[in-house]
Amino acid sequence: MSVVIEKRIAILGLKRIGDAIYTLPLIEALKQEGNVAHITVFTEPQVAAIYEANPFIDDVQVFRKTDFWRHTLMQLKADRFDVCIVLHNAFKYALLSFLARIPMRVGYIKEGRGWLLTHKLPLPNTVTHRLEHNARLGDLLGVDGRGLLPQIYFADEEAEKSQTLLKHLGLIAGGYVLMVVGSISPTRRWFHDRFAEVVKRIAVELKLTVIIVGGPDDVEAGESVRHLSGGLARNLAGRTSLRETILLMRSAAAMVTNDTGPMHVASAIGIPTITWYGAANEDEIAPPSPHTTILNARVPCSPCVKESCAHDLICLKGITPEMVMNALKAKL
Repeated sequence: MSVVIEKRIAILGLKRIGDAIYTLPLIEALKQEGNVAHITVFTEPQVAAIYEANPFIDDVQVFRKTDFWRHTLMQLKADRFDVCIVLHNAFKYALLSFLARIPMRVGYIKEGRGWLLTHKLPLPNTVTHRLEHNARLGDLLGVDGRGLLPQIYFADEEAEKSQTLLKHLGLIAGGYVLMVVGSISPTRRWFHDRFAEVVKRIAVELKLTVIIVGGPDDVEAGESVRHLSGGLARNLAGRTSLRETILLMRSAAAMVTNDTGPMHVASAIGIPTITWYGAANEDEIAPPSPHTTILNARVPCSPCVKESCAHDLICLKGITPEMVMNALKAKL
């Protein structure tokens, strides 16, 4: 039985896009089955767009990293929450809920912080998908998020914003493929020349435009792929906000991408998405969308879950442009 009915719930969100995506089913579950809980998510600017227009969230509090701890503590105290779900496993986030004197404090035991939590679990000792990881916290509150898929929601007025953005960029809905050529880890970055080969084949074989998107750190990689493709790709990396990128995803024919946060967003939106895994553990973070195709070379050292490679990135070298194009054509 749910213990969160008519409760004010604070959720201390995660800092990375993909991690934030996998918290969405738990949030939805908290509002299901007649629960009328009030939910406030505390997060940082780089992931705030994930929560926009979500009908299961009543309020989103966004604070910069440098101010997050201080402002969140003040807000937690002022709003008199009944429950705090501490999704981040660091000690300091559990301490926030304790100092705010929130009666129910939910999270995993790590860094000796168990005494700060009232409802707690040990971290899994086997590989556990992030969705199941978060669902187990829901178990502590009598709610079940299993079977729910992450979803991105849109406000009514965003339909017009989307059309305006497409017109500004000279694009038409369904007439382009998005591409993410960067990633936070070197062991998740496919090779620029192979991306460029895919760009050329998309242009020639599918007659679609390729738009490279990403954050400021992806600009140089995007420019490299654009150059290697002979200018057939347009590089918008660093030029659109996360929410604008999400609007572009909504109208895209497909996405071809490294293992990145935007890949998880595209999967949650439900557009055809082609990605690949090597260093990362597919069993832990693979998107559940039926519209997403995951390529994997299945080399002996994978998944290593490392950010450096002693084996010449054979897991990524095993992914060929031909494999990517075959997967993309199968989805379109």
